[in-house]
Amino acid sequence: MKHLIVGPDGHGVTDYALQLAKTLGVVGTDVVREETFSDTALPDGPIHVTFTDHIFGASPSEAVDALLARVGERPLSVSFHDIPQREEGAERYQRRADAYRRLAGAAALATVNSEHEAAFFDDTATVIRLPVPRVDSSFNPEPGTVGILGFLYPGKGHEDLIAALRGTGYRLRFLGSVSAGHEKWARGLEKDAEITGWLSDGQLAREIGRTAVPVCAHRHFSASGSLMTWLGAGRNVLASDSPYTREIDAWLPGRITLVSDGDWCRAVDNFTPRTMEPPRYGWDEVAAAWREAWAACGLT
Repeated sequence: MKHLIVGPDGHGVTDYALQLAKTLGVVGTDVVREETFSDTALPDGPIHVTFTDHIFGASPSEAVDALLARVGERPLSVSFHDIPQREEGAERYQRRADAYRRLAGAAALATVNSEHEAAFFDDTATVIRLPVPRVDSSFNPEPGTVGILGFLYPGKGHEDLIAALRGTGYRLRFLGSVSAGHEKWARGLEKDAEITGWLSDGQLAREIGRTAVPVCAHRHFSASGSLMTWLGAGRNVLASDSPYTREIDAWLPGRITLVSDGDWCRAVDNFTPRTMEPPRYGWDEVAAAWREAWAACGLT
């Protein structure tokens, strides 16, 4: 299996692809690594791609056209990320949905990260959950701190949390970098919250340990590396009530407190920080699931 890995270092989808290849022991010419998608000829044999449309083309349709043209007759395995959601707006959703479904139909194997995402493909996609990476974080929570981790962008709940906790005395800390193109929006958050900027793995582990109330406040999400990072540090988490978080709560019970819209202040007030043994589901388990899925489709 050859791996076509496209996108900038530090992008969540790119990082997933790179870590999967590393765990599988895929090296050398079996990895085609590109910062920007090209039309360079691919090696023969099955091709695995980790896909989100904006990395592969100017529009969802163009992204799929370009990828399928480059893959040609080779068997294709696709790991789908950033699955279209109706909350994006009807026009954008339809453009992306048509493209994603067309690519899935052309693939020998289509995978997603959650059952919620599989429903988008009418449950024809295989579910391989995001790993829960073990984070060695010293538990030393600072009273009154409330944190969201990961890239900052609109819709991830930063503004909702600010509005809910304004005037309460809680100290909001957003652990991560601002996504490109959202710098002006993020500056508007700084009067109410601290934004740490980019953090190394060690720095992030320390900041996780300093945070009393871990939060995942996404308005609409169907998979979350940020949530998995909190869980990998052995933390209990407040998370927006959604089909996805209910799914993860059922999979890993006792680690997530689901929060309804408008109920963040009460949830934070009633939260008790604690640590527990992180779930045993890391990259080795994810790689094993991929091997099993490829074998079932005759892809090796």
